[in-house]
Amino acid sequence: MISFIRNENMKIYKRKRTWVMIAIVLLYVVLQIVNLKTAGSDAVNDNWRVQLEQKNVQLRQEASKSDALNIEIKQAEKHIVLNQYYLDKDIPPSTNAWTFAVSLVRNIIFAVSLISIIIAGEIVAAEFVSGTIKLLLTRSASRTKIYISKYVAAILFGLMLSVAGILTSIFLGGFIFGFDGLADSYFYVKNQAVEEVPMLQALLVGYVLNIPFLLIVITLAFMISAAFRSTTFSIVISLFVSLTGFIIAIAMDGWSWTKYFVFSHTDLTPYIYGNPSVDGVTLGFSLVFIGIHLAVMYLVSYPIFVKRDVV
Repeated sequence: MISFIRNENMKIYKRKRTWVMIAIVLLYVVLQIVNLKTAGSDAVNDNWRVQLEQKNVQLRQEASKSDALNIEIKQAEKHIVLNQYYLDKDIPPSTNAWTFAVSLVRNIIFAVSLISIIIAGEIVAAEFVSGTIKLLLTRSASRTKIYISKYVAAILFGLMLSVAGILTSIFLGGFIFGFDGLADSYFYVKNQAVEEVPMLQALLVGYVLNIPFLLIVITLAFMISAAFRSTTFSIVISLFVSLTGFIIAIAMDGWSWTKYFVFSHTDLTPYIYGNPSVDGVTLGFSLVFIGIHLAVMYLVSYPIFVKRDVV
């Protein structure tokens, strides 16, 4: 099995477009640094207290707008509590390699997930279109081994690329903002109170708790790739569903029906560093709900792949 997975990984990384996609993720990190430097958000000056007070006034005004989304109101309230904590404890907020990486974890995994859709969306369909699936089947390999090796290779690509993106954010962020701050605490708001954890823990936990989105979209793309012969169709449909689901999960955050919407469960960080958007929903519920969706997509795609005719 390991040799099959290694072979699939080699095929992924031999393609030039794979390296182009990797470069896009790294470029995204660079653009975020440029954005921070341009906006001056990384700078700490003597007027930081005045700036935080003004920011709180602005946040209250935005949260009080009649057209404000539920998620915008919640985020505003959290930032107000956090800013007030900085003021009360006389802690000037600053940006360093570690705070920069923590703030980018979710966005990096989101970007990597969309790119991984391209890999997962063609990893099966392209073999049938080009006819190379015949070569794999002549190696005395069962379709089950081929199926699992391709799926694992797609997941590993997404995991490795997301780790590379986070490491890049640490190193580039360190060169620009400095590497100091690893021993500092990461502050977050839970139950309207500020709590803290070690910075490295916040980074690692934040990474792990955002992985479900990566797993869901890759499995979705893989399922569609196994069901249809068109690579383009597999990729386009997967991207459309993933982007639409992500947007709906944000726009409808807090609505009771979203507890049955899988994309509302793909970011598990609120269970640890915040509060669930829907009352009564637990971490266990979200994990089981995600597991059911993964199992259903597997049960749909596996039989199709095994029974599919080779032309």
